[in-house]
Parts: sequence; structure tokens; C-alpha cells
Amino acid sequence: MFEDTAKVEAYLAVIDIGSNSVRLVVYSGRQRVPDVIFNEKLMVGLGANMGKTGKMGRAAITLAVSTLKRFTALCRQMNVRDIRVVATAAVRDAKNGKAFVERVEKECGLNINVIDGHQEARLSGLGVLSGEPTAKGIAGDLGGGSLELVRLADGEVHETISLPIGPLRLMSQFGNNRRTIKKFLRDTFAEIPWLDNSEGQNLYLVGGAWRNIVKLMMRENSNALPILHGFASAKSQISAYARRISKLDVADIPFASSLPSKRRGVLPVAALILVELLAAMRAKTAVASSYGLREGLLFDALDKSVRLEDPFLFRCSLLAAERSRFAQHAHVIFDWSRPLFQRKSVDPALRDRLHFAICLLGDSAWRGHPDFRAEKAVDSVLHGNFVGLSHRDRAYVAVALNQAYGAAIDTPHLAPTLSLLKIEDIIEARMMGAALRLAQRFSGGTVKSLTVSQLRLTKAMLYLGVPAEYEDIANDVVLRRVRALAQLIGRKAKIEILP
Repeated sequence: MFEDTAKVEAYLAVIDIGSNSVRLVVYSGRQRVPDVIFNEKLMVGLGANMGKTGKMGRAAITLAVSTLKRFTALCRQMNVRDIRVVATAAVRDAKNGKAFVERVEKECGLNINVIDGHQEARLSGLGVLSGEPTAKGIAGDLGGGSLELVRLADGEVHETISLPIGPLRLMSQFGNNRRTIKKFLRDTFAEIPWLDNSEGQNLYLVGGAWRNIVKLMMRENSNALPILHGFASAKSQISAYARRISKLDVADIPFASSLPSKRRGVLPVAALILVELLAAMRAKTAVASSYGLREGLLFDALDKSVRLEDPFLFRCSLLAAERSRFAQHAHVIFDWSRPLFQRKSVDPALRDRLHFAICLLGDSAWRGHPDFRAEKAVDSVLHGNFVGLSHRDRAYVAVALNQAYGAAIDTPHLAPTLSLLKIEDIIEARMMGAALRLAQRFSGGTVKSLTVSQLRLTKAMLYLGVPAEYEDIANDVVLRRVRALAQLIGRKAKIEILP
């Protein structure tokens, strides 16, 4: 097997030494949304004894060093030359933290950057913004030994704080005394003056324990779309679920048996922290983020112009370039379809963004079997590795692509996610899909016919205006597509010949 040497040399790795786990992630390079080439973690538990002894345990250190040796060897085999190693609360606060850093440097050849709490919070906040540039509220990154909070607004990181209240540390300090932990949390949160500044906004959930709580909640509720990133839950719903989890024995948590025992063990306390934080900041919604400190570290190193790129559209553009025949036509089709969408929208910028993504992805499944192209296109959106969009956004784009490939709205590969949309959203998405389907049939993959033709909408009619010299390509096949689009809008259809 031959590897692209240039691509391999662009790889970079982040090793994250946390209080609970040690993880290696190898990324494809410095770009707005890099691919994950390799991802491995081990539950080490460096912070398990911090609350009692103030030190990392010997067994945990031995396991961590062994894991870091393996990660170093893997990076060497993958020819990864840029390796960034960060350590957080356990190493930062442990009495034997300095000795651990020196041992790792000697035995593994790794230089560990032990970041302080405010830097950890800042990087976690940048990671959330990397995956959701419009994030507004508080990002909370819960590790085993600490909780980092950062206020996000206007695409920027504002106030930050690092708190010594990770589940491992609290359990080591207070055992399983729920009442004592709750009082400690309330007293701690009450001392943060800027927490009230995000009242009625979002709490963005980062960290393995909270992400696992969200996954278990989604599974218990048979969520229409089992994708972590972008999942949003009203405060009342997730608080009720987390409160119930916080009172259960670990063995009784529904669906948690698939998790490693060390992950399961922290869930009740992690759930209690979540309940108290949601109440303290008076959040409106909790939103899951699959991006955090590691992604923030990469995002922070990018040029400002690259950071400003839309992460969802960036990924759509890459997929279009790789899979589409006419990727360069996306802008033309988008402009050509605008006369259909003059009606006011709650968020016109979001609508335009999703419509442009639909234009980019509209031809991405053409290599698939004709009977399954719609299914392939829908699956690539619903389950693709995208950030910068909500579950509702995924469903909207999927409905449009399903329509663009001529599939029924109640097809099994799409129907379960329709509950994520309002009926007017479904109609609008189908209109965009039908417009794309018309554009592709009418143009035959050429730009010229789209630039000289136009769509025109009146109270009763949908017109496709075509210059006389292009009349031959606007036959009955095209008229059928115009009629299909007009039917969705509630109009009659006609092809008009322009002078």
C-alpha cells in the first residue's frame, strides 16, 4: 500500500493528558476542519486520588507513561513530526506533577505543555467556536479533575474560570455524599459574578462525562438523529434526566453497560454538576459539542482569515470537489433559484447558508446506484462528520437532497427525521430540492443555460423564462420538472420564451 508522502508529512498530532483519560488524535493538517486520521484514548485516572492525597497515583502514572510510549511510537510510524502534548488539571495540580513531566520527557521524548486553568478554558471555548461560530452562552468543559467555564459571545471568548470540581476530585474529596457535593457546587457557582450574563442562553457541553450523559439520554428517548454534535435539549428536559441519573447507582443507569467502568463511575456526579450549573446560569438550552480543547488548540494556530471560514460550508466544498461532476456550478444554481424564496424568513441568512450547502452537495451521490442515490445523499448529510449545524439543519438539507434525487418524502431513510422540522420547513426544503432537480435536468450540467434563463413567480404562475435560441432544450422533460416545482409552491407552471 502506497501513501501520499505530502499528505502524511502534513499530519499533526495532539496528545491530551487529562485527569481521567490520555488521548492521541492525529489530524490531517492545518485547515478549517481537519480530518481525524487516528483517535485513541485510554482511561488512566491520573486524578483519581487528588482529592485525598494531592498526588497522582503510582499505578496511574505507570499506565500513563506506558500509553504515552505507545502514542510516541505510533506517531513515529505515521511520520507525524508535529506533536503537541498538553496536560490539564491532574498534572497541573498534583504535588508530583513536575516529576511526572520530567519522567515523560526522559522516557518518551515528549515535551508536555502544562496549561493553566484559564488557558484550558480559553482553548475549550475556542474549540466550541470552531465547531459552532455563532455559539452564545457558556461553554463548560468537564474533566475528571476540573470544570472550565468560558463565556462566548459574538464569536469571541470572554471571561474564563477553572474550578476544582471534576467528578474524580469531588468523589475523592466527598465520597458519594450527594447532599454535600450539591452544597459545595452551589456555593462555588454563586461566587462567579459573570455567570448571570448568560441567562436565557445556551450551555455548551464539552468533556467525556457530559457527552456520555447526552448519548445515553438520546438513546433512552430514541432520538430521531443519534448524532452528538449539535444536539440541543431544553433545560427542563435535560435537567430532569440528569437529576435522575445523579440519584442512581452506577449499575442501574439505563444503557450505560456499554461504557467502560471508569466512565460509568463518574456519571452520577457529572450529572449532578450539570444540574447545578444549568440552574446557576439559568440556561435556556443545553447543546452538545464534539469539539473542545484539542480542536481549540488547532483553531488558535490558524490564520484569522481561515478561522472566519464557515466550517459546514468548508466541508461541503471539499465533498463537492471530491464527489461532484459540477461542483463549480453551486453558486450559479444558488443565484438562479433565489426568485423562489422572496418570502420573509425567520433567519434569512441561515436559509441562504443551507441552500448554498444543498447546491454544493446536490451532485455528490451521482456515482451511487440509481436506485439508491437519494438514500446515499440523505445518509451522507444525516450521519456525516459535519460541525457548524444543528440537527434541524441536517434534516432540512437531507429533505432537499432527497427531493433533488426524486425520492418520496415518506421514504424510510428520511421519514424518522421529519419530526425535527416544522411543516413549513419541510415544504421550503422540498422546494429547494425540486429547484435543484430542475436546474440539473434543464442545464444538462452546463452553466450557460442557467445564466441566460430565469425563474419568475407570480401569484398564480411559476415561469421558466428561456431565450429563443435555447428553446430546443426546454421541452416536455423540462416542463415536467417545472410542474413538479410549481406544485410544491401552489402555482401553475409554464415555460415562456424570451425575446
